[in-house]
Amino acid sequence: MISRADRIRSALLALRFRRGDRAAFEDLAAVWEKPLFYYIRRLTRSEEDAWDVSQNLWVCVFRKLGQLRDPDSLAPWLYRIARNTAFNHFHANPDWDALSGVDVDAIEDERTPSAKFSSADAEAIHHALDQLPVPQREALTLFFLEEFTLQEISAITGAAVGTVKSRLYYGKRALREIIQREASHNREDFGIASLPATSTPHSKDAGKEAKGGDLP
Repeated sequence: MISRADRIRSALLALRFRRGDRAAFEDLAAVWEKPLFYYIRRLTRSEEDAWDVSQNLWVCVFRKLGQLRDPDSLAPWLYRIARNTAFNHFHANPDWDALSGVDVDAIEDERTPSAKFSSADAEAIHHALDQLPVPQREALTLFFLEEFTLQEISAITGAAVGTVKSRLYYGKRALREIIQREASHNREDFGIASLPATSTPHSKDAGKEAKGGDLP
């Protein structure tokens, strides 16, 4: 996740680059390289593909950064280019599933700053994310891990805000089911299937399993 201070600094670096300071580009890449690679990795089939896409991404950013009119919109602009570069790498978009039949207004653009999760929880979440359809995986990554707003995710993906909400709803539900199923399998492997789970959806700690939001 990129801090507010880094976003402001990045906007200033973009302005410096537009004025001819090429060294500013290296500083900008240093800020965004890791979060953008993580996002690309969620969209690609392998780490090797992600590295290829990442290299192409920064070539594209270098060529187009001077055309960015509003430096404050740098973050969604970078992620939109990353997304397009990843899809161009495979010469086709993923199968965006049609999601309907849910009250999308139930998905709010808010997070719980105090929510924490352990390294084991983080590993389980990242593993489960990789099993989701790309549209849901992308929405959850951008909203909860990168902390973009619904409107910014809409700008990045080109999907309507209502569609973004639907992907978050179905993605959260599927993610929760995957994590619970795998946790159950792990307990069975250790011969403790008859023991109660350490937490339930109604426990006071249930909402602390996700960083920066209300992931399962």
